Amino acid sequence: MGRCEFYHPFTPYRIQLELMQQIYGLLESGKKMGIFESPTGTGKTLSLICSTFTWLREHKAGYLQGSTGAQDSEEDSEDEPAWVKENYEQSVLADVTASMRAYEQRLAAVDTDLLVKGAAKRQRVEVAVERPDDGAEFLPDAYHSDVEERPSHAGGRGQLRKQLDADIKRLLRKLDEPDAADKSRLAANPLKVYFASRTHTQLGQFAAQLRLPQFPPSLAGLEQERVKFLPLGSRKQLCIHKKVSKVKSDGINEACMDAVSKSECSFFSAAREPDIIRQFQDQAFSTIQDIEDLVGIGNTLHACPYYSSRELIEGAEVITLPYQHLLLENARKTMGIDLRDSIIVIDEAHNLIDTINSIHSASISLTELRQCKLALQAYLAKFKTRLNSGNRVNLLKLIKMVDVLSQFIETQYKNGKRINDPNDIFMGTSMDVVNIHKLEKYMKTSKVAYKIDKYIQATTSNDLQDRGSRDIKQPILFKVASFLKTLANPSEEGQFFFENGHVLKYMLLEPSEVLKSIVTEAKCVILAGGTMEPVNDFFTQLVPYLAPTDVTTYSCGHVIPDDNLNAFIVSENFEFTFANREDIALIERLFHFIYQLASRVPFGMVVFFSSYKYIDFVVKTWTDRGLLSRLDAIKRIYHETSDGADVLKGYSETIQSEKKGAILLAVVGGRLSEGINFENELARAVVLVGLPFPNMFSGEMIVKQQHIKEKVIRNGGTQEDVNKAVREFYENICMKAVNQSVGRAIRHASDFANVYLIDKRYSGPRIQQKLSDWVRKRIQSASNIPKILSDTEAFFSGKGL
Repeated sequence: MGRCEFYHPFTPYRIQLELMQQIYGLLESGKKMGIFESPTGTGKTLSLICSTFTWLREHKAGYLQGSTGAQDSEEDSEDEPAWVKENYEQSVLADVTASMRAYEQRLAAVDTDLLVKGAAKRQRVEVAVERPDDGAEFLPDAYHSDVEERPSHAGGRGQLRKQLDADIKRLLRKLDEPDAADKSRLAANPLKVYFASRTHTQLGQFAAQLRLPQFPPSLAGLEQERVKFLPLGSRKQLCIHKKVSKVKSDGINEACMDAVSKSECSFFSAAREPDIIRQFQDQAFSTIQDIEDLVGIGNTLHACPYYSSRELIEGAEVITLPYQHLLLENARKTMGIDLRDSIIVIDEAHNLIDTINSIHSASISLTELRQCKLALQAYLAKFKTRLNSGNRVNLLKLIKMVDVLSQFIETQYKNGKRINDPNDIFMGTSMDVVNIHKLEKYMKTSKVAYKIDKYIQATTSNDLQDRGSRDIKQPILFKVASFLKTLANPSEEGQFFFENGHVLKYMLLEPSEVLKSIVTEAKCVILAGGTMEPVNDFFTQLVPYLAPTDVTTYSCGHVIPDDNLNAFIVSENFEFTFANREDIALIERLFHFIYQLASRVPFGMVVFFSSYKYIDFVVKTWTDRGLLSRLDAIKRIYHETSDGADVLKGYSETIQSEKKGAILLAVVGGRLSEGINFENELARAVVLVGLPFPNMFSGEMIVKQQHIKEKVIRNGGTQEDVNKAVREFYENICMKAVNQSVGRAIRHASDFANVYLIDKRYSGPRIQQKLSDWVRKRIQSASNIPKILSDTEAFFSGKGL
């Protein structure tokens, strides 16, 4: 019997208790990683919070004691008797306890009303900077011979002097306030839990769940210890500067740095004052505050929440952050995130491999390059007489670089073709990778992408419209800058290649190196998700350097009773392979099964197809033969489209208002298969038509397949090993998508539904083994359609429907 007390706010289900025991055991074991599957609706987030934070609070005292006494060298202490060391450690612990108690008392005295009243006295007014002439706001910073920081005139020296004066004053204030500095230092926490997830909504839900449990203090002498929680966010979420906050997401970072460098943001200045930071920290840690709350604190104190929150990292115990803040090493350095001895929880981790590959990849199309050239030429024509020589020269080089890339795509394009050496792109031209390094540095330093995109967005010039500026999509210059950065610093684990649509793409092929630095630094990395199968992908692609004994894997069951879900494999005369999926007889057989099923399933049915193109083909086939209208008479038909039209509202309203219900035709991997929960009446049945294998003829798949082949051969494998590895790769992509779609059906403990897998290939043991465990164990023995329909009728009749 494992540990039972995790301070869960409710009486946990058995599977929740088992999950918490597994996570706590992982942290006790010293293993580097755990992979946990907990279906949606089973209280995964609370289980993660309670298990990790219980461990943190129980072990924090030892870390506090160790970090406080670390200043004493081993040479000074190794000759001391045990009783001296023990007394010293107790003395240190007493000091730490007293300091923490004082800090908790300070937090208890935090008065929001006083902060609001005090804010009126400290109120700053954003001074509108007068523009001496029209268009000056669109001019980039002066640039000189590729040197990033070179004050070449009195204005530059004056700006530098102003910044130095501000820094000196700030340091003097810190020296004058030793008590404040000491309190900030004593509030530091040596143990942290970092919780990363994909969306702002998911991180907000974590904050709401964190408010529910009550944890005991980490030290016996403390009466209370609040959870020191910090939500880290982007500038887009946290900026309170009126002008900067309105900038589109791709440009907001440069807009912020532009305002800061010109001393046009008093909120940033306030966020560098120790007294303001102390107040911000006290307010943030006095209770569980989410991103919106930090914005409110920033408005109250007239201090930038983005920069202020970074100052709070040292004192936090639990930190939430978006994937990018965790997975990009430069982002961690910029934010001041230290992962040493930390517990890293990555939620929704079924997306982790794709996410790592995506944020370390870049692409540019021939169309985008042409749009970029239009923008650069229009900007240069407008401002060439007002730009210094450094800017003019580099903008001309940028146009030249765009021409070189365009010509390379035009002359060399072939879908799936690999470019093994980036220098091949510049062969026969005056450009090379060294030039790209300089241009990438220029764009970063001068903020020219932000300036040009701002100008293109603002201009209404007829001349620009005549030159096609209406086709220039925002923010095209940032995409070029991103591609330049990749071109200048390609990873050995990546590959340049051509993708459909005359696109030149760089793709990371080995995500393991990105995660390796995180795994190495952290105490433990926990990967959690509702649908983590097939798990072997994580071993082969993310942590091939870890021995299986260093990784804990665990899949917990569902909270629903066994009889609340049935899974049927509809194999009779159904096989939707690439070769025969457009067979008319097959499509008609599919209709007849769906038609019979629709009359037996109450309320809503969601039917998933492999692609938008295939949905369109099936709908057209049924329509042409008069079949769709027959189905629509039983249940109203809605289908997801590639243009993003919202069909969910109509589908939901029909189910609520019409007794017959509705059918939603959706795409595996589309918005409705991942972002939407079809609970209760919205999905009493989920149907999977075929196996959604990726398009093996796309440029991306061609390159990945070739990479797998070369990797297997390089490691001494045979052609048979290659075939097996490639097959495994495609099957894993397919089954992850299947599990994600099936997981939409059951969303809470009392929910119920049936799952129908229409394809005889689902009968194979290899495919079944890759289904989520809670689905696999509920596969019914019925295989012929009459029996499946009969069991369906009995299932819903037993539920009183």
